[in-house]
Amino acid sequence: MRRVLITGGGRGIGRAIALRLAEEGHAIAVTARSAAELDAVVAEARAAGAGAGAALTVDLTEPAAASALAGRAAEALGGPAEIFVHAAGIASIAALPDLDPADWERAFAVNVHAAFRVARELVGPMAEAGWGRVVTIASLRARTGVPTTAAYTASKHALLGLTRVIAAELAPRGATANAVVPGWVDTQMVRDEIAAFAERRAISNEDAARRLLREQPIGRLLEPDEVAGMVAFLCTDAAGAVTGQAIHIDGGSFQA
Repeated sequence: MRRVLITGGGRGIGRAIALRLAEEGHAIAVTARSAAELDAVVAEARAAGAGAGAALTVDLTEPAAASALAGRAAEALGGPAEIFVHAAGIASIAALPDLDPADWERAFAVNVHAAFRVARELVGPMAEAGWGRVVTIASLRARTGVPTTAAYTASKHALLGLTRVIAAELAPRGATANAVVPGWVDTQMVRDEIAAFAERRAISNEDAARRLLREQPIGRLLEPDEVAGMVAFLCTDAAGAVTGQAIHIDGGSFQA
């Protein structure tokens, strides 16, 4: 059993990861802003076999709150997290001249700065223990640039870079860090993006989804459980030689 801290664990990909790792018997601490969502996930995690479960409400845009998160998780789980999964993420849609600087700041606060603030508290204990796993949930936008996604794209590029530096620093100490790079996944964030695309183009949500899925050769949205399965593998001993990677689960969208 390992101690696990998952940000953005209230729904979507984060929730799926929490439940998948709970099935492995790990002790799970999940974070989000909504206490009701977290309580439901913790109850599901315990039913799935989690060794322990803790719900930690937090606003990751607050630097002090993000910096304190690793300590709160350690108190709840009985020691520092041995697995850290940063699944929290926010997006905004706007052409660069119309992008509100506050939206830019929020994207970096949640998508990058929070990951840094938590990881810097955990890499030391991981190195001392000679074992640890850091997994960040990136995006295809961490590898490409498309219009109207400046804040999200830039922050996900930064998150991938941070992950690779963590990997380089931990590699001699038996711990790993990797980014999982999903394509279009059936989450509320993606549904919101489809709706925004439809509104901009004055088309139906169904037509918008079909157009976006042209980027994804398998022709369907991914399921959060499919992403969770890869994360679960990266958190095993068998993945000890996999580090510093951007691992795509994107239905064939990006080939390089």
